[in-house]
Amino acid sequence: MVLLLIGGGHAHLNILRDIRENKVEYQVTLISASKFQYYSGMFSGYTEGLYSEDDIRIDLEELCEQAGVSFVEDTIVQVDALFRKLIGTSGKTYDFKVVSFDIGSTIKELEGIVIQTKIKPNFSFPMEINEFRKTTFPVVVGGGAAGVEMALSVQAWRYKNDFPPNVKIISSSPILMSISKKANLKIGRIVEQKGIQLYENDRIKEVYTDELVTNSGKRMSSSNVFSLTGPESSRLFEDGSLPTDSKGFLLVKDSLQVETYPWVFGAGDCVTMDSYPTLPKNGVYAVKQGPILWHNINQYLAGKRLKNFKPQRNFISILSVGQRQGLIIYGKHAYYGKWPWWLKHWIDVKFMKKHMKK
Repeated sequence: MVLLLIGGGHAHLNILRDIRENKVEYQVTLISASKFQYYSGMFSGYTEGLYSEDDIRIDLEELCEQAGVSFVEDTIVQVDALFRKLIGTSGKTYDFKVVSFDIGSTIKELEGIVIQTKIKPNFSFPMEINEFRKTTFPVVVGGGAAGVEMALSVQAWRYKNDFPPNVKIISSSPILMSISKKANLKIGRIVEQKGIQLYENDRIKEVYTDELVTNSGKRMSSSNVFSLTGPESSRLFEDGSLPTDSKGFLLVKDSLQVETYPWVFGAGDCVTMDSYPTLPKNGVYAVKQGPILWHNINQYLAGKRLKNFKPQRNFISILSVGQRQGLIIYGKHAYYGKWPWWLKHWIDVKFMKKHMKK
């Protein structure tokens, strides 16, 4: 095999689309744990009941077939970068000339706490959220964009389907504080308006069958805990054969290439760029990395000079806050209303249409 693509994240989807339009003369294989890649940008809409499961997922096997790329459903569990071999849970060994990782991240575990619902791996999301949004006392842990958006979407679904609108958010800091102060103030008012119980600057200490206790001593009813506390690295890179940052994410240069093994590339949430160690792990950067990643893989195979990826300083973020309303955030600015949701819907549907049959 010449090129192995591990995972169907944003950057690799860009590669598949390009190959579909411009065939390559060498063998390309995509290995993914599921034949479907679920688009997290539409998870909030699915949760609220605005989209079906087919609306939010990409058929990787079908897209590969269109592109003339081989598809293998397997999970890679071991990497031998020096001898250019990968091993999957199936027991199969995969040889390669060049490999690229775009497998995303997992959710950070809460120390000593058993979490009932998880958003990753993303192909398990529909089943997980279908159960969570019907639970008696739903609790979302995490005050970042993902946690707040999911809590608001579950609350909207419960209003619409005659379930008690009693969603709670527990956050170790003020919600959306890392984005901007203005966004923090606006989302605080939205959360209050939508009837969500918010507990900021607190953490879960203990979880029991029907309640939980926080560090501040608050006791609250809880039948299901959904953790959205931030990204954690894949265990695939734990064996030490590949360089990682202090948190275990694959370390790459600005060219999205591993320095010690130049035939290894990576993009998206599973990597940390050594020149930008604090770069947020979100889909915006993964999408932008896609064309550079594909250019550099081909340049490496041709023995030519690679380009560097330079992340943009600011980007637009749109949160779905329920009932076809959204909050659009750009830099220090934040606007709330129906038009941000419709803009997000248009962007998301346009993205999904790129992966449909031609």
